[in-house]
Amino acid sequence: MNASFGETLRTFRVRAGIGLRRFADLVNVQASNLSAVEQGRRQPPAGADQLREWADALGLVEGSEDWAVFFDAARRRGELPADVRHLADRPLVPVLLRTIDNRQLDEEQIASLIRELKSADADGEADGDS
Repeated sequence: MNASFGETLRTFRVRAGIGLRRFADLVNVQASNLSAVEQGRRQPPAGADQLREWADALGLVEGSEDWAVFFDAARRRGELPADVRHLADRPLVPVLLRTIDNRQLDEEQIASLIRELKSADADGEADGDS
């Protein structure tokens, strides 16, 4: 899903069967402000805690593809998504990002790297390493 945050939010809200006013009550925002977010007239919440509250209210499961789509859609240009922003404080994350940049990996090469990491993780679980 490569949609705006407002479109993404509306899609997940409707899929969950939650009306706009009810959802606004659930996440403690004014319905008019929520409508403005869905219509792209207001920015999505920037904080991870508020986004988690919204994702939970939508029934999204942390770690799921829908969770990633939701947080990625809320990401502001030039920033990490709120749910992984804390990783920037880890010493090797900038090294990893610079390595990707220096090697000029394209999207398919990055996707391949991610698949390899996920495969190694699955192999470790099968071996009882986790």
